[in-house]
Amino acid sequence: MKNILTIGMLIATATTLTSCGKKAERPPYNLDKNQATTISIPYEEFGGVKVIPVKLNGITMNMIYDTGCSGIHLSLNEVQTLVKNGKLDATDDLGVSYSTIADGSIVENGAINIKRIEIGGDDGIILENKTASVSLNQVAPILLGNAVLDELASVEVDNVAKTINFNKK
Repeated sequence: MKNILTIGMLIATATTLTSCGKKAERPPYNLDKNQATTISIPYEEFGGVKVIPVKLNGITMNMIYDTGCSGIHLSLNEVQTLVKNGKLDATDDLGVSYSTIADGSIVENGAINIKRIEIGGDDGIILENKTASVSLNQVAPILLGNAVLDELASVEVDNVAKTINFNKK
């Protein structure tokens, strides 16, 4: 009985942490500061997924563009890279988070603060202080999801030019 209560509490907590709540009422990322009406980021395809270069705290990583992911997801390998390069420290540790993965199961992750996310270079998109979940293994996929994409006015994929285009409204 105690195990059932513990599992029930874990599921309730995870559901609360990962559920689709009301979004904060804030405007999308302001693309007006850039001269271009569209910021185009070239992508490469590997195994049927689109991968784009993204700088996390100044370190370039190839991340999977994943509209099905609710946030930013890293493996321990990327976190170790950030720590070794002095781009992440103890103050960025946000504790534990829980996620529902594609098969419906709930997994425990670490949570860290990414101070700066850069997509598309100096004239591209820059976001600050975003939470990333960290898989507790070395080989989890690195996902760029809706925690970043929801900040933007609109996003479209050009499969002919092989670019992901972030457009002003």
